[in-house]
Amino acid sequence: MFLFRKIFGLLCHFFFEFFRWIAIFTCWPFQLILFKKKIFYEDKAVQSRRIRGGALVISNHFSVLDYILTLFVVLPRKLYIVAAEMAFKNRFLRFGMRFFGGIEANRVTKSMRFVGESADIIKKGRVVQIFPEGRITHDGTTAYFKQSYLAIALHSGAPIIPIVLDGTYHILKRSHVLIGKPIYLSDYCKSQKPSREEMVALNDMVYNKVLSLREELEARKKAMYDKRKGKKK
Repeated sequence: MFLFRKIFGLLCHFFFEFFRWIAIFTCWPFQLILFKKKIFYEDKAVQSRRIRGGALVISNHFSVLDYILTLFVVLPRKLYIVAAEMAFKNRFLRFGMRFFGGIEANRVTKSMRFVGESADIIKKGRVVQIFPEGRITHDGTTAYFKQSYLAIALHSGAPIIPIVLDGTYHILKRSHVLIGKPIYLSDYCKSQKPSREEMVALNDMVYNKVLSLREELEARKKAMYDKRKGKKK
């Protein structure tokens, strides 16, 4: 019975991965047209676009397209995503989310099950994305972070990788992304179970880091376009 379950599980995994890659290759030309993404690095000398090992990706949140853009940024790694209960409200959506690696964070029941589920996935060497704001921005600002992402990072022991987006999704415009250097919480807190004050301090540190990266992204964009204008003159 155990062997049968093992074989069945492997076949299901192969089935899902096979069709997931078909979907990705099918969407590849469309994402090139929609995003035309330009990727910057906080420090390209020490960074690589390829994420190695388990990691927790955090991003600011403009649109449902944020996940799709990040998915193509981190390829060939599979990007699991922590999403609100609305993305799982019927069988069709639930199947689609699970197909691409969706992890449900239910704001109605306030269940924290997604923290353990995300940490377990990361411990297996995989990559999970979460939007710490917990909602889409309506004015372009970055809302203060909810602390659940810290619990995932602490439980998994994996680095936090900030990937900052400018939220530009238009067929005639380019999307810009800045990948920050990995943040290891152990460098800032030695406790395995931080106090409430320590959690607030960690959250402030990461939040301010993301705000700084957003400013850096805008500066990089301006410098790039100013350089192009200079060449045209």
